[in-house]
Amino acid sequence: IVCDEPISALDVSIQAQIINTLEDLQKKLGLTYLFIAHDLSMVKHISDRVGIMYLGKLVELSTSDEIYNNPLHPYTEALLSAIPIPDPDISSKKERIILEGDIPTPINPKGGCRFKSRCPKAFEKCEEIEPKLVEVRENHKVACHLYTNI
Repeated sequence: IVCDEPISALDVSIQAQIINTLEDLQKKLGLTYLFIAHDLSMVKHISDRVGIMYLGKLVELSTSDEIYNNPLHPYTEALLSAIPIPDPDISSKKERIILEGDIPTPINPKGGCRFKSRCPKAFEKCEEIEPKLVEVRENHKVACHLYTNI
């Protein structure tokens, strides 16, 4: 079942009810969900595997635990750094990655890596060659020249 932003505009208590219902149905009926969301804390809660996309391309794919504990792609690192932490003491010590640079057009992106104009780790190869999604650890794929030998 494709769930495209199923809880994005809902009150937190209603979100919890919807997620609980989805989990109950999953257990009862053996369902699989493609859960599309921007709420990364909810994605972590509901997902076994997570795919991170940038401008329509999959840039990282792995288990939920692996993505949240060992992100590889610079975009994934930036996204995860933006997740709010409810404890002010921990939150004040957390390093946020603020992306700079121009957001390329998704309609007609230039060659090379789509994230290159915003990536703090970009280098010459990123300008020229679009990275392929490759497995760099068991069950952990990433499309980034930092991890590939293309």
